Amino acid sequence: MTDNIEIGQYVLIRLPSEGVRIFKLQENGRIGLGKFGSFDVSSILGFPLGTAFEIINDHKVKPIHSISELNIDEETDTNIQKQELTKFFSSSAENNQNIIDIGSKIQALTNEDIEELKTSGATSNIGQVIIEKMIAGHEGFDKKTIFSQQKYLKRKQQKFLRRFIVEYLGSSQLLESFLEKDHSKTFDLSIETLGLMMSYGNVKPGGRYLVVDETGGILTYALLERMGYEGTIVFVHENEHANLAALKYCNRSNEIDNIVKPINWLQFAEPENEREKWEDKTEEEVRKLKHPESYHRRRERVLKTNEVIDLIEEANFDGFFAISTLYLPEIFELIIPKIGGSRPIVIYNQFKENLMEIQSLLNKDNRVLAPMLIETRARPYQTIPGRMHPVMTMKSGGGYVFYGTRVFPSESIQAVGKGVKRRRVNNETASPEGTPELKKEKEEKIESTPEVIMES
Repeated sequence: MTDNIEIGQYVLIRLPSEGVRIFKLQENGRIGLGKFGSFDVSSILGFPLGTAFEIINDHKVKPIHSISELNIDEETDTNIQKQELTKFFSSSAENNQNIIDIGSKIQALTNEDIEELKTSGATSNIGQVIIEKMIAGHEGFDKKTIFSQQKYLKRKQQKFLRRFIVEYLGSSQLLESFLEKDHSKTFDLSIETLGLMMSYGNVKPGGRYLVVDETGGILTYALLERMGYEGTIVFVHENEHANLAALKYCNRSNEIDNIVKPINWLQFAEPENEREKWEDKTEEEVRKLKHPESYHRRRERVLKTNEVIDLIEEANFDGFFAISTLYLPEIFELIIPKIGGSRPIVIYNQFKENLMEIQSLLNKDNRVLAPMLIETRARPYQTIPGRMHPVMTMKSGGGYVFYGTRVFPSESIQAVGKGVKRRRVNNETASPEGTPELKKEKEEKIESTPEVIMES
């Protein structure tokens, strides 16, 4: 993958309002960002991914240093423009107790004035001009603390600045986009929890993983990214066709068919019965067929199915990952034998109770070592130089992760060593006569000792 913005790739565009959108860059295309304006795709090509831009006249953009910087305009005196805005921050209060809430009357700039400024010209710094006039017209701005002033400035930047960032579309960015649209489809999976699953699962290039993914392919997308598109993913599903809608955003979609191999639960549970028999026809026989393309499609389908069945029968997978609404305790007898030794089992669920049942079941199963539940949560903070404050409203939780290690127990193993002798000593010192077992052992030793007769 290239680090630059190119035609044909999917990218994530981050707006000043903290909203995110996914776009595919089409040649001679134009991207609309609603109230923020629109721009030609050709004007952002060749720049590194992660570059911030500002929309200017005629659907063009120019690169800027930051999406939230006070003002950057290379054609004018930048220092003068910055001084024009930063002079309002020279006066602030230690607290907000002197602020009187009088509603919209505290702002001298009306909505009509703002609309007039917007239509006065589509200049690149029109958003900055509006922000400057709003701060200048705010009667209580100097009575705010510096922290409140920074928050006020940020809110106005989110509303009026015509800026955006073009980012690489990784699994974290894809999940962020899905969460913004409908978090229920991803079972409330958070970005940090997805990263935790990848770490505990020890995902690496060349691995062979067994996956149950009902998020539309987000978990599979993350696995592919961590694997470097090297290895095999056997995707077990319960529908007629696998739901991998998220993989359409992958910029290496031509490699996915060779890595992700779908199989339904019936084929997984009874591979010997679901294997399809196939005999290739000769070229002459194929030419005589009425629909030879149907023959080739069926042949390809049968060969793919049998290939996945071979993988299932071979077993020895490098890990098992699941995000599913299925009742997993009933199917563990099918799954656990397919996992290789010292390999991880990682399961996500939005409800802790479901995973507690799995943990209780596998605590009694010697084939899974140290089953445990993990929860991770990252709280966002708002910061200015010299101060931090947690964001007061945030999405609650990010689900729970079950983790265990597949092992092969042996009944012939018995713990021996110093501990046995220590227990015997403890038993002897516990009472003068010792335990019944110890007394019996002493009696047996006495009986087996040969009697010696002393003669004078």
